[in-house]
Amino acid sequence: MDYLYIEKCVKELKERILKERVIKIYSDYRLFSVKIGNSFLNIYTGQPNALFFSNENLVSSELQGFNIIQGTFVRAVKLPVIDRVIEVETVKLLPSGSFELYFLIFELTGKNANVFLLNQKRKILSLLREVKSSIRPISRGEIYTFPPQEKKEFQELEFGKVKREGIEKNLHKFVAGISPLNGKEIAYLFEKFGNLQKAYEEFLRKHKESKSAFLYYEKGKPKYMTTFFYQSLKNLEFKKFLGNFPYTKCWEFYYREKIEKEKVNSLKKSLLKDVEKRIEALKKEIEALKSKEELLKEAEENRKLGELLKYNLNSLKPGKKSVKVFDYYTNQEIEVPIDPSVSLQKNVEKYFSKYRKLKRKAEYEETLRKKLEEELLEQEFLKSSINEKESLEELKSFLPETKEKEKRKKNFKVYILPSGRKIVVGRSSKENEFLSLKLANPWDIWFHAKEMPGSHVILRLEKGEKPSEEDIVLSAAAAAFFSKGKQSGKVAVDYTEVKNLKKPKGAPPGFVVYENEKTIFVNPELFSSFSKESKKS
Repeated sequence: MDYLYIEKCVKELKERILKERVIKIYSDYRLFSVKIGNSFLNIYTGQPNALFFSNENLVSSELQGFNIIQGTFVRAVKLPVIDRVIEVETVKLLPSGSFELYFLIFELTGKNANVFLLNQKRKILSLLREVKSSIRPISRGEIYTFPPQEKKEFQELEFGKVKREGIEKNLHKFVAGISPLNGKEIAYLFEKFGNLQKAYEEFLRKHKESKSAFLYYEKGKPKYMTTFFYQSLKNLEFKKFLGNFPYTKCWEFYYREKIEKEKVNSLKKSLLKDVEKRIEALKKEIEALKSKEELLKEAEENRKLGELLKYNLNSLKPGKKSVKVFDYYTNQEIEVPIDPSVSLQKNVEKYFSKYRKLKRKAEYEETLRKKLEEELLEQEFLKSSINEKESLEELKSFLPETKEKEKRKKNFKVYILPSGRKIVVGRSSKENEFLSLKLANPWDIWFHAKEMPGSHVILRLEKGEKPSEEDIVLSAAAAAFFSKGKQSGKVAVDYTEVKNLKKPKGAPPGFVVYENEKTIFVNPELFSSFSKESKKS
């Protein structure tokens, strides 16, 4: 972002924060946020930089090194040099009647962007990013100096014969406060006036008189911001910002469109990578399992061979790798493999032992298969939910704070209805809240037993899709089954779209209020029967 755009933003800062009280400072390393009065001033030091206001706090972590200015009042906001540097002067009134001055310095200088806190002697008390510099002192305890000013003001320079191409490529290298984008527009105006002085003056006039900000798009993505409409960018799609505080609002829009979207995509990619990795692992585990029928067949074969050996024990000679016996099941002679290093009796015992192990394995692997298939459904549901979320706040709710929390979040139950649609059941108050207020989409349908404790049940739908009557009845029956009314003959169940849910401030986990609901009376046994049939299949 260029100096001239920041100049416009400083005027808006003066309107919004002068004489306001500094409440609290927050940061997440790249994003610095200070609550001043009733709003938050945000400085993003990542690439590209950003400065904007928000009504909500975008950062949860308090920044301890800056808390000395909490309670101070903003006395001045200025541009101390012709560069992308903003100075906010704050004052603290002392009980003695004297006062202390502090300075917040916002350097919006691209990849080296930073925030500094200075005392009244301009000594650095704290800084957002600890970096080393061979050009100037920027460590705690040192006297702050502004970034080196190597350019000169336009009036101080003498220009010989110039061409449009030269202005576009080189003007920003010599003139203070001019960016490559500014140079491009001045070059465009030079083509019109044929005089660099006039082109520069016209450029500044348009800048000073403008009350609108412009955001330009390249290939569908936000690319440039200007203080007035640039003719040199007229072929690009653009968005115009009018009204109160258009420049900081434009910058906020740019931040949320570009920077936050990149964060969203990055976090979504990371979350999906973990989920997809687990899905692949589960599929491989399930594929590696033998079916119950296969294992029981193998067990029965071992029992049969053990029986045949046992029946013919007295007529067989030990010490061989196999023996021939008459199979009275098929009325044919068959060859039975044996271990020559042990007695025939031991071989009989080994076959029966293997038979018992395979039977146990068949039961265990059948249980394991169901468990893995349930988790696979849960993970696929998680994947679908993550894909549908478009905000950073929504995606952050999928990040486990601890391993224990991660386990809890994965503990919901997923069922596939006969229609192929899925219902998801919460199994604790915290899980109910996460499911209904974080995972579910606004158009999904929420079910809960009326006026009694129970699980939240979510019927998943595609946007614009309508559920069948059977889907409604079975989902309601699930809510009744997973409630205190489980043993009742008929249970009243309320249902409504998820967008109609709201958690009151200060309410306990899992507690929601809702509107536009409908009520249906269902028998919990209906879901119990459906669940049993599903397990059989």
